[in-house]
Formats: sequence, C-alpha cells, structure tokens
Amino acid sequence: MPRMRPNATSSAPRRLLTGRRIAAILVLMVLLLPALLYSLWWWQAARSVREGLETWVADQRANGAVVEHGGLTVGGFPFTLRAELEKLHLATRGADWLGAGLVAEAAPWNPTRIALAFPGEQRLSVVQPGQPPVDILAPQGGSGDVTMRMSGTLERLALHFTGLTARVAGQPVPVAALDVSAAQPDRPPAERGTAGLTVTLSADGLTLPDGMLPPTLGREVKRTELTLRVMGIPPRPEPASLSAWSRDGGTVELDRLALDWGPLGAVLSGTLALDAQLQPQAALTAEIRGAPAILDAVKPMMRPNEAAIAKTVLAMLARPTGPNGEPVVTAPVTVQDRALYVGPLRVAALPKLVW
Repeated sequence: MPRMRPNATSSAPRRLLTGRRIAAILVLMVLLLPALLYSLWWWQAARSVREGLETWVADQRANGAVVEHGGLTVGGFPFTLRAELEKLHLATRGADWLGAGLVAEAAPWNPTRIALAFPGEQRLSVVQPGQPPVDILAPQGGSGDVTMRMSGTLERLALHFTGLTARVAGQPVPVAALDVSAAQPDRPPAERGTAGLTVTLSADGLTLPDGMLPPTLGREVKRTELTLRVMGIPPRPEPASLSAWSRDGGTVELDRLALDWGPLGAVLSGTLALDAQLQPQAALTAEIRGAPAILDAVKPMMRPNEAAIAKTVLAMLARPTGPNGEPVVTAPVTVQDRALYVGPLRVAALPKLVW
C-alpha cells in the first residue's frame, strides 16, 4: 500500500495563524510598553512627592517649627499627581495655622506648576510681643498656585481667599477678598541692591468695627494694595537675624501702598529700614486725596496746638491735581524715633516693636 504524503495545503493556514499571532503579540507589546513605562514613571514620581514632603516636614521640625497633620495621601493616577494633607497644623515664632486640609495637584509632565486648594476652614493666628493679637478665619477655605524651578527652589506663590474675618484685639473685621503673592530669585542676592523677596497683597471690602475711628472716614475700606521688595537675603523675624540684615544694609523698598477709604485716597512709596534698636524708619513720598478727613480722624492723637498747625500745612501743600480739580497733597512722610511725620508735622506716636 503506497504511503500518503503530507498535505502541504493544510500546514499553510497553521503557519499563517502562527504569524498573525506573533504579529498581534508584537503590536500589543508596542502598545502596552509605553503605558507600562509611564505607570512605572508615575509611581516613581509619586514616591518622590511623598519623600519630598516628608523631608520638608522633618526639616521644619528640625528648625523648631511645629508641623503636624492627620495623614498624607499621594494619588491621582494616571493624569495627575495629587498630595493631600488632612488637619494641617503649622506654627513658628508667633504664627499658628490650623487648616482642615491642603490639596496640591500637578500634571506629571509639568510638576513645577502646582495648583493648591484649601478645603474647609482655615485659621491663622499671629501673636507678637507688645502687639494686639490678630486672628484670620477663612471658613470657605481658599485656593492658590505655586511655580517651582527645576532646581527645587520656589519661584512664585499666590494665594486667594474670600469671605474672611480678621479679628484684631478682639474686634471683628470682615474682608471680602484677600490675594497674597510672593516671588524670589533663582539665587540668593549677592549685592545689597538686589531683591531677595517680592511680596504683593491686595484686600477688598474691609469693614471696620463701629466706633473704631471717627465717622469722617467711614467703616468701609474699599481696597488696600501693597507691593514691596526685601533687599538682600530676607531675615528671619528674630533679633539676631534682623540686626545682621540691617547692619549689612538691608532695606525694604515700598513700591506701592495704596488705600481707598471713603473720602481718603492715598498712595505711598519709598524706603523702610530698621534703626539700631530694631525700630522702623521710613522715608516715603505720599500723594493724599481727602487730607482734611485724615486730619479729623487723627486729631484725638495730636496735641491741642498741632491740629491748627496741621491744617495750615496741609492747605499749603495741597494742589488741585485730583479729579475735577480736587486738592491733592504731595508730601514727604517719615518715621523716626517711633513717631510718624507728614512733612515737618508730627502726626502720631508709634508703639514700640518687640521682636
């Protein structure tokens, strides 16, 4: 009986099937490999975030600060790096912050831009020797953003809060909105004339307590703006650091301090410094609209004959340069020996700062 030869046509589909399977596996590997590598990279980035936060907490505690929280969670896979801190408590040199939580989020491919959220109630208390305590409550939380450099240093921080209540010496002061930002250079300033820190602040809708000041100015402060630059390496708020910074020529350049308060509109700029006793000194220039209202407000703090002199001096300094020819006073404002002067006129005594 003749032997049967293998059927060549039956093995071709088998070889074709095997080739398709190998091709499918290769395609699947090509598709899955980037996802696998991205997943590994994301988990490494999340681990770095956790380790970075834990290192920061340890460093702050080593420097004497109180840093406590109810738990740290890092998540957001696959498209976000999210770090959440619960029941955050920070305290250092008279400043104490209690927050219901803090959430920081960044895109994995751009970790230097971080969005901040402060869910729940946030409270900041500031108590300095010889000064009335200040307590700021933000019941609705707030938001912000941080820009970091690739070197790991802070480039810019911006915070935004609404519906706050500031309590100064037990008196409540509602604040409709508060914006604070800070920026610092990539490297510590090597020269005296270089800014080591720039701070801006704006507050809208401040309502002062009834009876706090004479009614000529009213209770509503429409807007307050502040922009300043700390020249040199910013000092810590303690006598030794402040004294060294001051001796090395450290100053604060006040680029703008603006106040819109009832009939009063004022813009100041100039230089601030500390004297040998670490008390403030200032050489400023002020443009003041509604100067008579200021005079009425500060008259109780002046000697009897100073009010009449002040009225005469303000009339001499006023020029009709405001809207509709409104008189505007342009005058030097100085602070020295714990006293405030407008031109040659001593306006008020200032309390001693205790650091």
